[in-house]
Amino acid sequence: MKMTNFQLFCLLLLLIAPVAYLETPHLIMHTAFNNSWLAALVAIIPGLLLVYMYCHIINKSSQPFPLLLNEHLGIALGKILGVAYIFLFILVTSYTLRLFIEFMKMNVLPATPISVFIGVLLFIGFAAIKTGLENIARVSEILVLIGVPFSYIIVIIAIANNFHIDRLLPVGYINYKSFGMGVLLGSYVLGKMMPVLSLAFLLDNKKEARNAMNKALFVHIPLTVITALGLVVTLGTIPSLSFTFPTFNMVRLARVGIFVQNLDIIFISIWIMGIFAAVTIPWFMACFVTQKVFNLRDYRFLAAPSTLIIGIFSITISRNNLETLIWSMYIIPPLYSIFFIGIPFIIFIITLFKPYPEKTVPEPIDQS
Repeated sequence: MKMTNFQLFCLLLLLIAPVAYLETPHLIMHTAFNNSWLAALVAIIPGLLLVYMYCHIINKSSQPFPLLLNEHLGIALGKILGVAYIFLFILVTSYTLRLFIEFMKMNVLPATPISVFIGVLLFIGFAAIKTGLENIARVSEILVLIGVPFSYIIVIIAIANNFHIDRLLPVGYINYKSFGMGVLLGSYVLGKMMPVLSLAFLLDNKKEARNAMNKALFVHIPLTVITALGLVVTLGTIPSLSFTFPTFNMVRLARVGIFVQNLDIIFISIWIMGIFAAVTIPWFMACFVTQKVFNLRDYRFLAAPSTLIIGIFSITISRNNLETLIWSMYIIPPLYSIFFIGIPFIIFIITLFKPYPEKTVPEPIDQS
């Protein structure tokens, strides 16, 4: 199986954008307040450093992740970390699913049992995993072409209808510690591009992965900046902090003229499509890493048992919306930072002292 550069760009963008679009501006606002949009903008610098780090690891590796763990860290440690990443990707899938459930339960269909939301999304994800990564990549192309323009447009309309520039003042009046924490909160989600260490080996030339990552970064950062800016100028800093999903409250203010209102239904439709990809891609990574770590013949048969695990874990991960918010603010950021940034950084340091591998044909992802 081969993948185009545009398909890789779409997969990476859908990994980082949908969840960050809804919660990252809110997280940054807890430390940077009305200057959260500046912190989101400066996050492009660590983002570019991450792109460079991932590209260096890809170029110095002869096999995709997780086999590159064995290559650079040794077989024993590589196997242990490989198993840890299996649980991590299951956790990422379950957390993303639970965030979707909380959003739908609070804002769209409060009377609907959460089992309905879980069942529908898991069924669609199960079907996508069974059909293979190639079809997931093709669907991702459609989702990006539809979702990204509408995401920008609906935020711009909301800002245009409720623009209060005085809420931005004072600009830049913030201590370095709070601003730095805001930049970190805007950067850690970019580590979700780490599956590029596997997906890059599906390109005709794995060095082209740099272009796909840069494109995803330069689409995601402006979207986060304009969303954070919109929260400040439309809702205000303090009211935004009191909402669980302030991005949705901002979108509800969007209207065109007098008659075209309730544009939030477009936002919900787009976000649901994005969440489908944000759930399915780490789910695929969990199955794929399991296949490679335990040297299985195929990954698709793992979709069925993992469905039950993810469904149960998404329910037990938190009992209410408050616990989900605690996960978002205090558990997920350090977890992503360690596994998606910290461990790859250690591999990056190791690869600095290794030669480039000889040109070999990498082991294909789909061996069925």
